[in-house]
Amino acid sequence: MFDTIDYPEQNLLSLTISGTLEKEHYDAIIPLLEQKIARWGRINLYLNVRTFNYITATALWEDIKLDVKHWRDFNRVAVTSDDSNLLKAATALATLVSPAEVHHFPLEQKEQALHWAATGETEASHSTASL
Repeated sequence: MFDTIDYPEQNLLSLTISGTLEKEHYDAIIPLLEQKIARWGRINLYLNVRTFNYITATALWEDIKLDVKHWRDFNRVAVTSDDSNLLKAATALATLVSPAEVHHFPLEQKEQALHWAATGETEASHSTASL
């Protein structure tokens, strides 16, 4: 499932991913993503991957359609997760095939990851609470 935090006055969206991703979860977030893209042109994402179990085939299809439709609409994507080699590899692959900047951060660097997603700056000089 996705837990979503929208930053309405910024081109930033935060998603926490946990459990199993199903088509209904994509159906719930796609309108918000498309609304932000319509307003800002390109958006930044912060993805906090918690206990990700798997993605259903129909959810994977929704993800693929979203990626193809909005290929150039993502600017920066910050991913936080535990020390998962699979997610680190997926992030590295995404940097090769996506026009978006994609970076992986350890879970304990959530504040830095969110700051980077919002600003593109690698070192947080202020609290992200103002985001």
